[in-house]
Amino acid sequence: MINDNHVSNRKANPDTMASARPAAEPPALRRSDSDLKKDARLIAAAAHAAVPSWANMVLISSLILGGCCANVFALEAIIKEQATAGPLITFAQFVICAVFTLPNFLSLSAGPSAFFLSPRAIPLRSWMIYTAFFVTVNLLNNWAFAYKISVPLHIILRSAGPVASMIIGYIFNGRKYSQGQILSVAMLTIGVVAAAIADAQTKGHSVQVTSESAMITTAIGFTILALAMILSAFQGIYADRLYATYGRDHWKEALFYSHALSLPLFVTSYPQLSAQWRTIVSSPSLLTKIPHTVTSSETVLSMVTAGIQNHRPTQAFLGQLPVQVAYLVMNALTQYLCIRGVHLLSAKSSSLTVTVVLNVRKLVSLLLSIYLFGNHLANGVLIGAALVFIGGGLYGFEGARLRNKAIRNDQPTGGVGKPALKQQ
Repeated sequence: MINDNHVSNRKANPDTMASARPAAEPPALRRSDSDLKKDARLIAAAAHAAVPSWANMVLISSLILGGCCANVFALEAIIKEQATAGPLITFAQFVICAVFTLPNFLSLSAGPSAFFLSPRAIPLRSWMIYTAFFVTVNLLNNWAFAYKISVPLHIILRSAGPVASMIIGYIFNGRKYSQGQILSVAMLTIGVVAAAIADAQTKGHSVQVTSESAMITTAIGFTILALAMILSAFQGIYADRLYATYGRDHWKEALFYSHALSLPLFVTSYPQLSAQWRTIVSSPSLLTKIPHTVTSSETVLSMVTAGIQNHRPTQAFLGQLPVQVAYLVMNALTQYLCIRGVHLLSAKSSSLTVTVVLNVRKLVSLLLSIYLFGNHLANGVLIGAALVFIGGGLYGFEGARLRNKAIRNDQPTGGVGKPALKQQ
């Protein structure tokens, strides 16, 4: 009410309004308040921009290190009991990934003719070719476990991907490589060969069969993984051509279509998948794997065990859930988290960062596999693993150095530098 009277008096009496002006807020003070508000907005904007950035890095690190390492744990828990479950593991991973990425592409306005999917940035035919590479590589990688390839050795051999990529790139794309890249790939090759020979020799002496039989079985497993690496290199070349044509901002589309289009291909494997599923369902319940005695120490495991014992519905559920089914679901979910974290990291970081993080993840997975499952690796395998990880790090470092050099060379010409393609 006072404010209304004041405004009406100022309107009715100009003299009063003029006399009231000295009591008004000085212009300098008003500008100062404005500046303070502007500074506050800038600080808030900076904080808003910084917090999500740190949150994203924490999320990405959690997805890769937590998701991928937990994925390897669940994978080995299944393989230890059923080495031939590779196709079922692959199918479960593809179903989960397709279902979780589907909401990003659902569009009712697209109509039934487009299966209610939003328009694609890359043609469907291109995704079908990419999917053929993708599903074959994944099936071969998981199939190798049926030929006595241990999870630690599997991690080491798959880390040699740059070897196949360099050879295929040189033969089919005419790419040139620096001395640093050649040196790093030579280290990778020596490391893989050393690990493979040491592992084969160890199996020849430890398995109660003829050494020749063990060597043949191991050789088949190595051949399957080598074929998977070669096809993966071709997949990478094809993906680079797609991204060079349509841009590299379509990783979600790649994630969805590469998994969704793969699912119909499993129809021919239904008898095999059904048999593997029956075996997994017949495993003991998850409750049998949980300790029945609670220790006095206040560890996370003891608190979880106490909580389960005091909660009858949880006990009933875990008593009906086969342990291998729980591991299968865990493996599929963590695979989605892992691959999503890798794609997010590729979109937000340099290829060097991606290479280093993935090598750290593989090393952590290897150490966890040795510690949790009692895997004992021969000295030759350990030396080979060290060469593989060091060579992989050097390869990523050299690739980042060459890209930065190319960008610096492009800048003086006045042209717009072409952004580096990130390795996924």
